[in-house]
Amino acid sequence: MHAMRTFGAGALVLAVALAPLQAFACTLVLQTPGTLRNSMDNTVLGSEVNGNTPATVNALLALFESPTIQVSAPSRITPPPAGYNTAAETVQVRYTAGVIAGGGLADQPYTSSTTSFPLGLLGLVTVSMTVHSRILNANGFAAGTYTTRTVVTCHP
Repeated sequence: MHAMRTFGAGALVLAVALAPLQAFACTLVLQTPGTLRNSMDNTVLGSEVNGNTPATVNALLALFESPTIQVSAPSRITPPPAGYNTAAETVQVRYTAGVIAGGGLADQPYTSSTTSFPLGLLGLVTVSMTVHSRILNANGFAAGTYTTRTVVTCHP
């Protein structure tokens, strides 16, 4: 018999890095926060495990702006539950981005590093991002709450 495990939602924290130019405007809006789920073998907690529950973010761009979106290295921000071995843990993020009713702009595979992509767009545009998070641990997960954080920024 397995102990009941509860897992918290993956949190996606957003920040906007403002440029010194007053005309720069890029607004990030968290649409959905995403949820981590446990794999059947208890070695992966992720937003693509046993369903698809990613975070979604919209970037609203001002006219004549062509910013860069930066996605920070992900981290687990909740204290580890009793009995959890953090030494074997790897926290990763992956994302896709595209123009609403348009083409794709980025398709980042899972990584533990900070990444970025230039938008190269001019005009009033909304960019939609789908962000997936996961925690890998070959030793498994103790019962408790696990929350990840990825910071998305927009800058010139």
